[in-house]
Amino acid sequence: MALVAAVLLYSHAEFLSTGLPHFFVTSALCFFLAHAFAQSYKGESLSRISKISRIQFILKPATLTLAATGFAYGVEALLGRNTPIGDVHVLAGFLPPEAHFVLFATFAIAIERTLIYGFLSRLQAAGHLSTNVVLFGADAIGQRLMRVIRDDYADSVQVRGIFDDRMHRVPSDLHGIPVRGGIDHLIDLVQNTPSIDKVLIALPMNAEDRILQLLTRLRHLPVDVALVPEFVGVRIDKQVIRDAHPPILNISRKPQSEMDLLIKRTFDFAAALGALVLLSPVLAAAALAIKVTSPGPIFFRQPRMGFNNKQFHVLKFRSMYMDCSDFEARQQTQRNDARVTKIGGLLRKTSIDELPQLINVLRGDMSLVGPRPHALGMQVGDRLCDEIVREYAVRHRMKPGITGWAQVRGLRGAVDEPEVLEARVHHDIYYIDNWSFFFDLRILIMTVVELIRPRNAF
Repeated sequence: MALVAAVLLYSHAEFLSTGLPHFFVTSALCFFLAHAFAQSYKGESLSRISKISRIQFILKPATLTLAATGFAYGVEALLGRNTPIGDVHVLAGFLPPEAHFVLFATFAIAIERTLIYGFLSRLQAAGHLSTNVVLFGADAIGQRLMRVIRDDYADSVQVRGIFDDRMHRVPSDLHGIPVRGGIDHLIDLVQNTPSIDKVLIALPMNAEDRILQLLTRLRHLPVDVALVPEFVGVRIDKQVIRDAHPPILNISRKPQSEMDLLIKRTFDFAAALGALVLLSPVLAAAALAIKVTSPGPIFFRQPRMGFNNKQFHVLKFRSMYMDCSDFEARQQTQRNDARVTKIGGLLRKTSIDELPQLINVLRGDMSLVGPRPHALGMQVGDRLCDEIVREYAVRHRMKPGITGWAQVRGLRGAVDEPEVLEARVHHDIYYIDNWSFFFDLRILIMTVVELIRPRNAF
């Protein structure tokens, strides 16, 4: 709005010849800091738009602009040092340019917020700004929670499904939403409905074993998981409930917000595409060498477990003889493995065999950085990975990566001991819990260093 005000009120030359650029920048900064301090930019405020007074939503930013500029420059600078505040001539044309700007910007911001308010209200009415949840438990706690959502959050929380494995003991529907099957049906819905944000478990706290079993089954899902306390909906807590989301105990959080996912996906796509173009001579040379030195296809496709426990086929340059390929990875590659071709050994040592996974990144199956995807049947000491590490499935809450925190910390290569698997899973979970865009950049830089001095690559 400051820029619009400047363009409309002043010509380009006049604008630059005054102190107004500094004035506008200072005003905008004050306005931004005031709203950031008030947490006005949090996503939750959008989902609760109808709870905000229209007057407050529209006039508060305009008032803040006036207050911020007045604080930054002082009333004297805005009204003129030699002009009495009460003089009628002040309003007749003796105001300095800064005052013209403040008045215009105040009205412009009010108009802008009026349009935004109407747009967001329509989006919310269509359900686009709602928090989409699924509920497990249709007994007394679940019924009280549904009343709270109906009475206080009908415009900001949408229940996409209700599940319970005790169909003979619970109602067939709650407030018009049918109660479906058990935990398997819930997991199927969440895995196939990307818009689900949260799973709410509405069970009594004394059902500890049952809750732990549910949390174990849900731990791989990339959504928030929360427990609903038994006192939800109690009228004495009504004021607390109205001022916040329904009182719940968060057990696990989504690793990334929608904006985080967009940033990561945009960077992945652009970087993978650029790397494929830049490394195309290396890819062509590797493909030719594989084709000339041993019979069989150039690429090796292997099913692996990916994001949200969904399978995909990872692409690699074939590094083994065709009749020795192990699609289920029952036998992990060892040093001086006879199954590896001569050119395959070079490709594996330099990690060139992993470069086709850039295509997986473009397709959206993988990310540049993330937990390394393991083969479906990979075993460590004759035991499957999820039998050794209880939190193994947590790795699937984010897209798998070409490189990861475990790999740059020396845990690259074969996993031949349970302790190595535990260390790798620990690093993967640490990465998921502490993800940031700059953490990804750090891992990519460390990956380059690891490629210069390869460890455990064979």
